[in-house]
Amino acid sequence: MTKRGFGELELAILNILKSGERITVKQVHKIIGEQDKYNTIMTVMHRLAQKKVLSRERIGLQYEYWLVSSKEKAPTFIEQFKKKIFGIKTTEMFSYLIESAEDITDDELEEMEKILQKAKNKKKAGE
Repeated sequence: MTKRGFGELELAILNILKSGERITVKQVHKIIGEQDKYNTIMTVMHRLAQKKVLSRERIGLQYEYWLVSSKEKAPTFIEQFKKKIFGIKTTEMFSYLIESAEDITDDELEEMEKILQKAKNKKKAGE
């Protein structure tokens, strides 16, 4: 059994929760599989809730978790990641993601161009 870094488990959990559905630790454990122990997953999800990346609600004997959607409540996990890894430069993160993506398709590049253009237009409208 290979151990994954703690950050990888956080990312795996966030990837499962990105659909916006509420989910329990038991459901996450079933999806991730036996490579991570139930208690480890529960601890990580609890800590993500403490960091206000996840919200949770007790339903019966267990908690249901979901992603925090409001930027006003807390910095997002991606924003925290960007600051830790790339400092404050969004361009460095963007450049890394593009240059390291070996399997990026033309359609994805076109979609990124549209996203960039939309961001430029939004910035111009706000100035």
